[in-house]
Amino acid sequence: MELFKKKVSPEELHTKLALAGKRLEKRESMLKDKQNKAKDEAKDALRNGDERGFRLASKRHAMIGSQINAISGMVEMSQSMKDVIEMQEGLKEVVEIGSMLKDYQDQLGIDTKQMEAAVTNIRTSMEKVNAATEMISTTMEAVTSGDVEVTEAQDSLKSELMAEIESEKTETGGIEDKIQKEKQKL
Repeated sequence: MELFKKKVSPEELHTKLALAGKRLEKRESMLKDKQNKAKDEAKDALRNGDERGFRLASKRHAMIGSQINAISGMVEMSQSMKDVIEMQEGLKEVVEIGSMLKDYQDQLGIDTKQMEAAVTNIRTSMEKVNAATEMISTTMEAVTSGDVEVTEAQDSLKSELMAEIESEKTETGGIEDKIQKEKQKL
């Protein structure tokens, strides 16, 4: 990628991350529409007794769900990276101020141990940010794996859709009975 070939200013990187985040959000929205379409197809297939059609549509539904989860993780990672950039800018200022304070402390003969403790706290904070980034990466790897999840998602979708179909039969069945009774009265 071109992003890693040359050093990019924090402002440029922030802008590029914002654009990437928007593109990912757009893709996520498109996938959600496709997932809803696959759900409707699976429902129609179940309603019509087409088991093969259901398997295909429900598998597509589950696979798209995995993609959505992966993209959601990437959107979160993009936001975390933007947060790190903002923190980095703030830390640069803090380090500059800390350097000036150290010079003042030396001139005044003040103990620098307190300043060293502050710098240690800053380093600890950066380590926590790095750990969070690693956790996001690990989560993304976990989200994108496993056919077992697809099968579980298919079973869950089938149960949900069967319940919807049964409730629709109940709703339409009541109306049909009323119509039959009215016809018999005539």
